[in-house]
Amino acid sequence: MPRFFAEIHGNRAIIRGKDAKHIRGPLRMGVGERILVRDHARGYVGVIGSIGHDNIVVDIEGETPLVDRSTRTVRLGIGVVALKDMDTIIRFATELGVSEIVPVMARRSNISVISSKRFERWQAIIMEAVKQCERNSIPSLHDALRMSDFIGFASRSWHHRYFGHLECDLNLSDVKHKDIGIVIGPEGGFTVDEINMLAGTGFIPVNMGRTTLRSVTSAIAAVALLGI
Repeated sequence: MPRFFAEIHGNRAIIRGKDAKHIRGPLRMGVGERILVRDHARGYVGVIGSIGHDNIVVDIEGETPLVDRSTRTVRLGIGVVALKDMDTIIRFATELGVSEIVPVMARRSNISVISSKRFERWQAIIMEAVKQCERNSIPSLHDALRMSDFIGFASRSWHHRYFGHLECDLNLSDVKHKDIGIVIGPEGGFTVDEINMLAGTGFIPVNMGRTTLRSVTSAIAAVALLGI
């Protein structure tokens, strides 16, 4: 069962909005049933005390631990691809423990503008994934950055920086830093100019095997490998 976000008030929790409707509707949960809730920092177990039209009140019985998948900090830059694929990347990267996601407008990205509605959707996907996998931390989602702006951002805040590149000797499984950032190119990969920009600003090329992967596969595989 997922752990629902709630407002915590002493020994009571209040669940509102879509989650309340989901519990009352498709899940068909009733008064007296045990349920897991959380705020942004702690997890709790309780029983449903009452079900209202727009909220559910939970009587908290105690705390339950929230954990992250890994002690590693994994930061992901992803060259923007088809929006449906971006949804998938953000969902699975969150479940796999990513700490930070930065959409990057690369030269070969087929999307040039991210609407506020889409960005809100991505934030909602992150919260749904956090709820589903019960991880402790909530990853940061940054505004989309042009490649040059991304490089400047990562150079300031990512201590160990890598970029996906098939034609190199270093394999991602050999990278052992505790805090690592990796940027994956869009479909078609990075251009020669982008590769030179990345390599010239401290990014190290790294491969994930000998075969060519789609961007969505590469991004999810990178977070999975680094999050072990």
